[in-house]
Amino acid sequence: MIAMIILAGGIVLQFFVILSGVVNTSPVGNTYFLQTTTNDISGGSEFNNPTRWTFLALCGEQNGKNGMCRGAQAALPFDPPRNFGTENNIPSQFIGTNKFWYLSRFMFAFYLIALFFAVVAFFTSALALCFRLGAYLTGLNAAIALFFQALTASLMTYVLLRAL
Repeated sequence: MIAMIILAGGIVLQFFVILSGVVNTSPVGNTYFLQTTTNDISGGSEFNNPTRWTFLALCGEQNGKNGMCRGAQAALPFDPPRNFGTENNIPSQFIGTNKFWYLSRFMFAFYLIALFFAVVAFFTSALALCFRLGAYLTGLNAAIALFFQALTASLMTYVLLRAL
């Protein structure tokens, strides 16, 4: 029963991360992956500085929360030349490569796969209370969710460390 509560809490937190950039209320409005000043970038001026990358939108910062977000789209790539439509004053590691675009898009897909298997594990955990087979299915689904969540975290860490 405690494992079900912890799993449910993890699923709620995954939804908070996915919905960041869409809603400006707490706690979702406080969630972002990277924040940077974009004063010198000629496409970053439409945001209040600093600019924040979320899963679904590029946002500015208003009163400590995400605000003035561009239209939300699924799997928003982390690729400053494409995000801002210019290569002027963009760090050189982003120029002429699609590496960050692909890594961030796969990161989103793997995150959705992890969320799917976590939800399946939550529903099969009710079977685990009654049947041993339910426990095996729950463990398998939770392990698959953990694998894809770890893969997502690794990709996100790589992208964000290379961005610094």
